[in-house]
Amino acid sequence: MQKQQTMRENGGCDGQRGRGGVVQGLWVGLAILGLFGVSAWAEQSKPTKSKPPRWFAYRCPYTESEPETTRRFGQIGVHMVHISPLNTLCSLGVPYSPYPPSWIGPGKYDFASLDQYIAEVLQANPKAQLMCGIDLNPPAWWVRMNHRPDSFWELGRAAADEKWRQDTRAYLQAFLRHTESRYKDRIVAYTLFCGGTLEWIDHCQGQESSSRLAAWRKWMTGQGKPDPVDIPPFSIRVRATHGLLRDPEADGLAAAYWRFSNWLVGDTILYYAQAAQEVLQHRVPVGIFYGYLNELAGAAYGHLDFDRVCRSDLVDFFMAPASYQDRPVGGAGGFMVPIGSVLHHGKGFIQELDHRTHTCPGRKLSGVGTPPPLYDAGFPTQQASIAGLRREFAIALIQGTSLWWFNIFGHIYDDPKLLEAIGQMRELWDRFSTEETPPAAQIAVFVDAESILYLDGRSPKFLDFLYRQRMGLGRMGAPYDMYSMADLPDVDLSRYKMIFFPNLFVVDKAKLQILKEKVCTGGRTVVWVHAPGIIAEGRYDPANVERLCGIPYGSKELTVRAMDGWTSVLAPAPNLSALVLREQAQKAGVHLYCEKDWPIYANGRLLAVHTGTGGPCTIRLPRRARQVRELFSDRVVAENTDRFEDRLQGPDTVLYLIQWE
Repeated sequence: MQKQQTMRENGGCDGQRGRGGVVQGLWVGLAILGLFGVSAWAEQSKPTKSKPPRWFAYRCPYTESEPETTRRFGQIGVHMVHISPLNTLCSLGVPYSPYPPSWIGPGKYDFASLDQYIAEVLQANPKAQLMCGIDLNPPAWWVRMNHRPDSFWELGRAAADEKWRQDTRAYLQAFLRHTESRYKDRIVAYTLFCGGTLEWIDHCQGQESSSRLAAWRKWMTGQGKPDPVDIPPFSIRVRATHGLLRDPEADGLAAAYWRFSNWLVGDTILYYAQAAQEVLQHRVPVGIFYGYLNELAGAAYGHLDFDRVCRSDLVDFFMAPASYQDRPVGGAGGFMVPIGSVLHHGKGFIQELDHRTHTCPGRKLSGVGTPPPLYDAGFPTQQASIAGLRREFAIALIQGTSLWWFNIFGHIYDDPKLLEAIGQMRELWDRFSTEETPPAAQIAVFVDAESILYLDGRSPKFLDFLYRQRMGLGRMGAPYDMYSMADLPDVDLSRYKMIFFPNLFVVDKAKLQILKEKVCTGGRTVVWVHAPGIIAEGRYDPANVERLCGIPYGSKELTVRAMDGWTSVLAPAPNLSALVLREQAQKAGVHLYCEKDWPIYANGRLLAVHTGTGGPCTIRLPRRARQVRELFSDRVVAENTDRFEDRLQGPDTVLYLIQWE
């Protein structure tokens, strides 16, 4: 590692200037729309103070209602149940729901199957409170009859279609009028499903439709830009002049089109959320699967309008499966979304636990096999299943989110020992989920949706910036908080000793000012990756990197430079290892709980450790504790100390309650 001396003439975080270009003009226009959190730089966001509910729930499977599993979850005290009465086929080409569709013809709805579904759930668990999904992907007959794109795989092609919007809006409101008239005392939340796998994912890679073209032209001219006449062809949409990165001038049309495409998905979400609230009048929360900035590779999938949607009062909570990147036993798991920003804005979040256990072998649905890769990532034994499920429970409990146990294709929880373990977790949830617990993380990670527009989403290296990077973050021995870059202006940074920007390639004057005032100061260590700030004020200029971080672009090794009151670290390649992150965190003064590469999770009162191999583990606490108790085994492991050793089984997850002196 090369260490360089301070060079004030480089001005780190100072003096970044550029000439206006295509993106600069778009930036000004988009500030009005508030896309990608642009408005956050002109006016600080105003997070709400109300606390969302924290649910511990069971989600019924797609394949069948499985009333027996619903009943067994009720017996262990899990009375929050999510149901999914759906109209469409899943990605395997078979119906999602075991119940017939309720949207049966033009303007015709038959909710008898919905009533049957609810009746069976309530028969299995009379105490059940319901979270109800609503499918906004229209049935196959509607697609064929109206000669329209299928929003399941082609959300971007369908999103601007007024016929689709109006017909689906009418169905949504009819659905809500039915449920609100009959089940108001039972339904405590609604989830709006649409797009690929019901997660608002656009899979059509920017392909045109007549409605999308019209919306694109209107969007551009509405900002005072020339009429683009047509949607950019595929070769232009995917071009990245600088290899991994797009040029804001040479590739400006592609960046603008992807910006529009993500705005369109966000606009569609808010359109339907508004339609739902017209009926609900905010009686219960409304949520969506959305904001997968850490998981989806590229700008084409429609999730980059997260900041605007997260600020909207129309959406109350977000959902996402636990990351598929690092979920096998021994892995760190993680969130697909910048969870810190969700909580910062007073929104709820449900971590979906759809992990395959040892009781869930491959199955066939109407002759079609369930996806083998998902089962390969499962937990192979009873011990591994319990350790893995405890890990996911601990993540949600410590991070402050909700969770639900998703019996996705059935038979995930057939082993009574798993239900016994979940029953214990439910008891711990009831004890600790309502407590006001201070955070413990001294590392903040900021991900930037704007910069994703300029990355080549087809490059294998793309996944290293966010998707794979969570492996190192999860094993460095210290907890971290992850936010969207748009929230940097008003996130309290006072407790963070190290700040990590894994994909910050676009830095305009407003961002630069915030970095100077809040980040690059106070003795912090700031870690940058690859080409921080290389795009500024509508121009691609490698010299911008040194102006921002004090280290030249193109450095071959991890480089550390002492700046004026802070330390700059530039990693030339993404996906920093746990070892590298641990070394920089230690130098920054971050408290490290464990020197092993086992995943750890911590807040001000709880500490969890997960391992796939087992063995002795020494834990260092930030200060002296009166007692440390392991909650799953209810054993006291240490007293009157700031350091203790415990022996974990392999695989295992432990959860410590720390009583401070």
